[in-house]
Formats: sequence, C-alpha cells, structure tokens
Amino acid sequence: MSPDVIVVGGGIAGCSCADRLASRGLDVLLLERGALASGATGRNQGGLLPSPVPAAGALYAEAVAYYRQAEDEGDVPFGLREHGYLLVARDEDGLERARGHGRALTEGGFASTAIGTRELLELEPGLAPDLAGAVVVQGAHALHPVLAATALAERARRAGARIRTNSPVRGLLRRGERVTGVITDDGPLSAGAVVLAAGPWSRSLAHQAGADLPVFGARGWLVRTVPVTSTTFRHTLMQSTWHGSTGLRKQGLPLLTEVTGAVTQEGTQVVFSLQPLPGGDVVLGSSSSPALQLNEAQDGERTAALIVAAAARHAPALAKTAVREIWAGVRPMSPDGLPIVGPAPGVPGLWFLSGYGIDGMPLAPGTSRLLADLIDGHRPLQAEEFSPERFG
Repeated sequence: MSPDVIVVGGGIAGCSCADRLASRGLDVLLLERGALASGATGRNQGGLLPSPVPAAGALYAEAVAYYRQAEDEGDVPFGLREHGYLLVARDEDGLERARGHGRALTEGGFASTAIGTRELLELEPGLAPDLAGAVVVQGAHALHPVLAATALAERARRAGARIRTNSPVRGLLRRGERVTGVITDDGPLSAGAVVLAAGPWSRSLAHQAGADLPVFGARGWLVRTVPVTSTTFRHTLMQSTWHGSTGLRKQGLPLLTEVTGAVTQEGTQVVFSLQPLPGGDVVLGSSSSPALQLNEAQDGERTAALIVAAAARHAPALAKTAVREIWAGVRPMSPDGLPIVGPAPGVPGLWFLSGYGIDGMPLAPGTSRLLADLIDGHRPLQAEEFSPERFG
C-alpha cells in the first residue's frame, strides 16, 4: 500500500515533519540517503539561538516546547538545556550593531540588555579585556543535534511512520504535472505527496519536476577543543556581526569570480562564536563560504586557522587549549534567509521544507507543523511568510 506522504531527508526538518504528519494519522515514509542527521543537522553546534527575524519569534517558543515534550516523553535524551547567550563586540561600532540586534530581539519577545567591558569580564573572565562589551540575550537553549533528530525519528515511529536510512532518492515519479512518488535504488515508490526536506540536495530533485527550489549551499567549518582548563565558559558567545550581516544569506549561487574567491579564502566569511559543551570542551566557529560541492571539502585546515585566530583574539584563555577535531557542514540557504515551506508552485503533489540556513534547529519544528497544516488542507496565515511563491 502506498504511503500518504514520502518525506525525503532525515535531518531535523525531515524527522520533525514525519512526526507532525504521522501524529495526524497519515501514513508516512521517511527516506534518508545516509544515516539520520548526517547532513547539516549533525554538523552544527546544537544551539537554539533566538533570531531577530520577526517571523521566527513564535516558532522559536514552539520549538522549545516541542523539544521539551519530545525529551520528556521519549527514550532518547538529547540534553535540552537553557543556555546563556552573549553577543560580544570588539569595538564601539560592533557594540552598536549588537545593541541593534538586541533591540530587534526584544521586539520579538526575547529580553536583552547591553553591558560594558567590566560586566562582560565578570560573566566571562576568559574573554579579552579590550572587548567593548556585549548584549545579554535571554531565552537561548542548547541540545545535542544528532540525538535530537534521533529522538524525533523515534517519536515519528511511535506515531506510525516508517523510516529507512541509507535509501537515497534518485528521482521523482510524475503523472502529467503531478508528482506521484519517488525513484530509489530498489525501484519506484508511489505516494500521495512528496516532501523535499533534504537541504541543498532538494534542489536537483525539484528540477526534475520542473520546479525551482531556490536553495543553495553555504559551507561552515567548526573546531572542537579538548576540555578547557584555564577557565569555564558559561554562555554561548557570538560576534555581533553574524546575524547582522546579510552576506551569504542573500548571495545565492556563487558567481564565477566568487568561485575563485572561495578557493583563495577571499570568499570565506569568518566570525567568532563559541558553544560550551557539558564536558568542558568548546565548539568554535563560525564560517560561511559558497559550497562548490556538497561533500566534505579539502580546505578545512585553512578555514580552521581563521576560526582559531578569531577565537584567540576574543578569548585568549583558549590559547593553550588543544584542538580535538574540525568538521564542516553545508547549510541550505535561501535568498532571503527564511525557510521555504509549502507547495511547489505549479507542481501538485510536491512540497518544500528547506532553506533554513543557520536556523534549522530552532525553526524546523514550527515550520514542519505549518507544512502539516497545509497538507491537511488548512491555510495558516503564518505560512505565507515562508511560501515558495514569494520568489515569483
């Protein structure tokens, strides 16, 4: 018997979507090309950071409540915890940007307070004494992203969904303009609807049905240290330019000149970020550059050097801390930085759930619920902000 919905992609978006749909009584099959969370979900810092984007505020609160319920009711703990969050600034210009970021967060329902250098060093003694200050943001959380996706997959299974890993989707089945299923290595699979939640891999599948899903890849490298012994970091730290910069969020597919820049590192944006982990080690970032290939690139050591240099400038207490590993992920970016959620224009039976950029963990649960509402025949007003039709 054919499923009602096939979900393509086993990251946080695909797993939460499978759960949302199965909990409504739909017969759901999730297909993941590798292991669960093997894409961007499993290659991020695990922070649930409030976003200044107005459309994200209510969805963030929904995500925290959803994750909390999933952890309380499930058998897979994933370490959901409230976490301090500081937007740090090196100079007065950076502090003004941080204050603007903080004002946008406050308007979205997240309390924020600007502090000076003395107060900042009292909160985080391991930071450089010449930093201009920071903005303290309330309401941030953190979790283990791979375990969170695993927990949501188990939740979906309990609701009746079937999940197959190591099952790449090679193409889409069509009858006229309608998408009627997918093609796998084991043959065709029919379904009432197909949801593309496979990050930047979704675009090539959409093209097969004559639809454009404007999602492109931006590679981000991260550096993990051994446990820090010289100090204890208690907050997630982010350089104040990260969310404030439009940069790669609006860049789209790289131009020929930007391909050259990416190879020479001129196309790589690096800002300081630090995520403390429960064991005392920290994850450092963040970088973003056009992803010329979706598999692991070979420029990691050069980018890691830029990340480590930024970390040493902001947090000199890390200077003698050993590096344990470096890795990269490819974020699915949209032209305006917001997820693309809803029916593929002009292609019945095909649905999009992608384009989260750096906000997949906090936005996937709520947007998955919006997509489930749409598939159910409802038209939630909030879904209009993420509609694929906004790109014409």
